[in-house]
Amino acid sequence: MKLQRKFLVLWFLQKISQKGKPPELQILNSNNLAEQFHGRVLEFLNHGCSAQFYMIWFSPATKFGKREVMATDSLLKFNPKGCLMILSKSMDSGSGYRILKPLLDRGFKVKALTPDLPFLVKNTPAETWLQEL
Repeated sequence: MKLQRKFLVLWFLQKISQKGKPPELQILNSNNLAEQFHGRVLEFLNHGCSAQFYMIWFSPATKFGKREVMATDSLLKFNPKGCLMILSKSMDSGSGYRILKPLLDRGFKVKALTPDLPFLVKNTPAETWLQEL
């Protein structure tokens, strides 16, 4: 574990020295799904949610394991008419859908959406921060 951490630190420092700035974070890259974010959110929340819940997932979809599924299941079991939106580029994929399918099959309202960060931070102090990245 310590060796892996040292390797990552060295890799990060090397990228900074090559470009003069930190490496680009993939979460900041826009794609077609991110551009559709606002419409997809409105469509999802238009299904009579008694409560709205949000989760942010930065890790790969493969890391969304039993613990996360159980937590999601518990949340929705006690809020059966609630809606859970998972903001995640990795979960807004075929593998993410397969992970969430058992919850969807039980009638729970859960959806993974690739976030559009510029849209989310527009007119907030974070907008300037994001533009400077």
